[in-house]
Amino acid sequence: MGCDITLYCEGYIDGRWINIDRWYRQTGWPEIGVTEREGFSQVDLIDGARDYGLFYLLAGVRGSEADSSYPPIAPPKGLPSEWDALLSQEYDYGDLPDHANFHHASHLTLRELKQSGYGQKMPLRGWVDEADHNEIMNQLLQGQRYQSHFIDVKADPHWREGKVYREWEGYLNLHLTSIMEQMEQLKKEWRIDSDDEVRIVFWFDN
Repeated sequence: MGCDITLYCEGYIDGRWINIDRWYRQTGWPEIGVTEREGFSQVDLIDGARDYGLFYLLAGVRGSEADSSYPPIAPPKGLPSEWDALLSQEYDYGDLPDHANFHHASHLTLRELKQSGYGQKMPLRGWVDEADHNEIMNQLLQGQRYQSHFIDVKADPHWREGKVYREWEGYLNLHLTSIMEQMEQLKKEWRIDSDDEVRIVFWFDN
């Protein structure tokens, strides 16, 4: 069964958390005039991606620390106690009354994402297809950003067949890198000062 994520970005503005990305409030729309999807421009930080590597890093979904050298950023925290009322409505609207299909709800600030070290180039090691890996390393040397697919050193050895062991500097997950960069841009656009006042709120649905 496939798994999807619903993810939003919020900023702490004028003493409360409001959504600042996916359902981006359009200029001239007072909150009282917002109904359904009117008054919003859709901007999705992950562009609908179903990236199980990202899901694992965010909340341990579709992965195991027994098989990965790179643990999740944090255990799932549940939904925040205070969050945008319009997103709360979206959560209530999107599932059964008891939210039986939703799981691993959580929230992470930009500071927490940065402290993980996963957003930038970092030391990596694992088993790779040699030709593909060499090509990606050439692209990285030219200043382009690529994510090398590899078998973790903790994974079952039978996955290593036909691959070679390498250590390199690269990107662990470019979807996560993109999320963090877009959060930085939203922080700038909304004139938010602190990395603790920009966060993602998310949950998963099988």
